[in-house]
Amino acid sequence: MLAVIGDVVQDVVVWMQEPMRPATDTESDISMSRGGSAANVAAFAAARHPTRFIGCVGEDIGGHVVTQELAFRNVDVHMQMRGTTGMIVVLIDARGERMMFPSRGASGMIEKVSEEALRDVDMLHMTAYSLQGEPSAGSVLDAARRVKAQGGKISFDISSTGMIDLFGVERFRAVLRDLAPDVITANADETALVGLATPEGAGILMGELPETVLLARAGTEPTRIFHGRDLIAEVPVVPLEDVRDMTGAGDAFNAGFLTTRLEGADLVTSVEAAHTLARSVLRCPGATEEPSAA
Repeated sequence: MLAVIGDVVQDVVVWMQEPMRPATDTESDISMSRGGSAANVAAFAAARHPTRFIGCVGEDIGGHVVTQELAFRNVDVHMQMRGTTGMIVVLIDARGERMMFPSRGASGMIEKVSEEALRDVDMLHMTAYSLQGEPSAGSVLDAARRVKAQGGKISFDISSTGMIDLFGVERFRAVLRDLAPDVITANADETALVGLATPEGAGILMGELPETVLLARAGTEPTRIFHGRDLIAEVPVVPLEDVRDMTGAGDAFNAGFLTTRLEGADLVTSVEAAHTLARSVLRCPGATEEPSAA
């Protein structure tokens, strides 16, 4: 069982059809969908491997909609309810680049996770967004430690340089040292900020995590796979010209990698599957994939 814990929100996605017009109307297309990095991973993963989602929403229409949408995708949903369901406005320009305006709401209100929700978990995937505040930060880290104690593995998505700056880089490094995830995934900016990797090789922190696999993504450049400080493979990224929207591509990468890995594939094959799913999502609006990719 793959379990994913953390943020689930409603995404309000705004595709600008022209350059922004300050102080007046800008032509755009707008849609609303399920969002949140953790929830996206679970939604993509469930078609490929038994998947559970653990999170928190409000007792409101938004919470009902995102919960039912995950369940419709065959996710085993363990949702706590309190507060108001979070929402993120995603502004997308003509290049597919995003600006995000988050109000995380109930996503930051996860309390102690039940034993039932952690039963039979082979891999728990978490995102750094969960560390933005209490009680979620303490509850998610506690769940991760309990999964490790019962023999499961931990996957950790670094998620956001902005979030890490707010949390504190040294404090964030201390969390990684203490948790010692089995898998860390991050883009080039995130690996550089935390000290996981540089363009030349592994960073100092990976020397303190000798059993950790780092998936160092770099956009159109090859994804580098490190085991501790050792670079063990570079997996090329197939070029893609028809990028529609970058929303959810990193989450799709994580879902593709984790599900393929849990099905018994090696690291390189799993990263190739991650690239394939991410490409499918890049061609689609919002955190969705092409029907043939599932």
